[in-house]
Amino acid sequence: MSATKNKRAKVTRTENKDRTQPPWNVVLHNDWSNSMPRVVVVLRRVIPGISVRRATRIMYEAHIRGNAVAKSCHRELAELYEERLRERGLTVTIEAAG
Repeated sequence: MSATKNKRAKVTRTENKDRTQPPWNVVLHNDWSNSMPRVVVVLRRVIPGISVRRATRIMYEAHIRGNAVAKSCHRELAELYEERLRERGLTVTIEAAG
């Protein structure tokens, strides 16, 4: 029973830490080397929980406006998403939200 309490306490501390860190945006940029369907598939594979509809909206916004925020999260996670998206050939940057 005490092991469960310790796990819950650790989760709470981690959640509080994430809330105090300023958010970072993972920004998808339009490029002409990737097809639209491929961008949607890559976004879905790299960013957990993203729906086809959301990935399509992000892709289309980047296509029309030149860039779009794909995810807003803490810096370490944003860097991870940036790295994984770049490995798969997408043009991505991160920037402080705000």
